[in-house]
Amino acid sequence: YINYNFLKMTTRKKYTRELKKQFGYLPTWLPGTPLELGDIGVIRKNTFTKISNLSDFGINFQIEQDPTKSDIEYSSKGAVSVTTKASGTVAPQNSVLGDVDAGIIVEFSKDDAILFKIKGTTAPVVSDQIEVGKQILALYKEGKWDKDWVVVMEKVDAESGTILISSSSNGKVELKASGEVKTANLDIADADLGFELSYSKDLSTKIVAEKGLTPLFKASKVKTRWFLPPVFKTSSRTALKTFTPEMIKNDDNYLFFGDADFDLDDDLD
Repeated sequence: YINYNFLKMTTRKKYTRELKKQFGYLPTWLPGTPLELGDIGVIRKNTFTKISNLSDFGINFQIEQDPTKSDIEYSSKGAVSVTTKASGTVAPQNSVLGDVDAGIIVEFSKDDAILFKIKGTTAPVVSDQIEVGKQILALYKEGKWDKDWVVVMEKVDAESGTILISSSSNGKVELKASGEVKTANLDIADADLGFELSYSKDLSTKIVAEKGLTPLFKASKVKTRWFLPPVFKTSSRTALKTFTPEMIKNDDNYLFFGDADFDLDDDLD
């Protein structure tokens, strides 16, 4: 059995799905897209597109800052090889790096394989989410809020980060650090190392030690507690159909403000 939807899956979907499964956060696409808490947007094809901010609706919110910093690293299982080289050591065979250079070589053995490393991350969050949700539900009932809109409630900020995605099973990149680095313990996400791209082959995405990334986030949206089947996919009348969107909109028992996720219907594209 061949899943043709999977074969047609874009790099974007593979990247966002893989990181969502690993971290439980929604990955931003493109990975360098800036995000702010309170941003309002829509998620289509696993991509968040900003259209406004809570401040534009007069909704104020409190932010809980994250006082601790951490590094986050992930690579596609069995598909990424990383070799580091210190200054003054013999360069690996077939490398463009010279013996005096310090650098990192990354090789991929699968299509759309990912290397994801972010440094100095914090995760600020909207702290009064219940109150924010109440105000949004009120706007929805007044017809001033679209049910497809999502709100960024938490985000992961990184001081710097590197995100590489291969476009074939022969993807490869070689990065040279500026100046002499005598240790081979190089951090590919460290912007202070001044990496230069010395060689690149078959990579669809190259973000190298870029500062100020917001690669992950969590969002919430207006949701109903009842699953309403698509009206165009059945002609039979069900009990759930007796609840019209207007009835649900005006009854707090059927509405809540909860976590947003990728749209499963996008898998049919």
